[in-house]
Amino acid sequence: MEARRALAITAVLAGVGLAAAAIAAPALARTHTIRVYAPRATSESCTRVFPLKRTVASPAVLTGALRALLAGPTQAERARGYGGWFSRQTAGHLRSVRIAGGVAYVDFRDFARHVPNASSSCGSALLLAQLDRTAKQFPTVGRAVYSFDGSRRAFYEWLQRDAPSS
Repeated sequence: MEARRALAITAVLAGVGLAAAAIAAPALARTHTIRVYAPRATSESCTRVFPLKRTVASPAVLTGALRALLAGPTQAERARGYGGWFSRQTAGHLRSVRIAGGVAYVDFRDFARHVPNASSSCGSALLLAQLDRTAKQFPTVGRAVYSFDGSRRAFYEWLQRDAPSS
């Protein structure tokens, strides 16, 4: 009788453990493979960028993608000719991301001093190609609007472009 009782208690405790694991499982962050975009040394186009795979946690996949983009290509990717404006110097400059009505509103801490030539016509086209291709890979994003420290004007004036109205 004691053996049956011990077995029953063990089964109940095992069931509780499985139930606890099932409850905790959704709380664990799932990951998704996304792409960040970077130019390659062989391309002569100001807007041609190529996908590089990254793994980010969900549900904030756009935020994760932009953080990964701002960190720049890995050392191995740089050795294979990938480059662009983003690097360790721009990593950590993402302040916020919000999507409303198909528009991604992305705010950065001002990284202009780390990207000195992005204000040229080709430089700004490349920077926007990297940002836009990374943001628009997600079906909820039709376009993106960028800002520095909450100011669209500051971001787009740095690139010598007109700031979007919305």
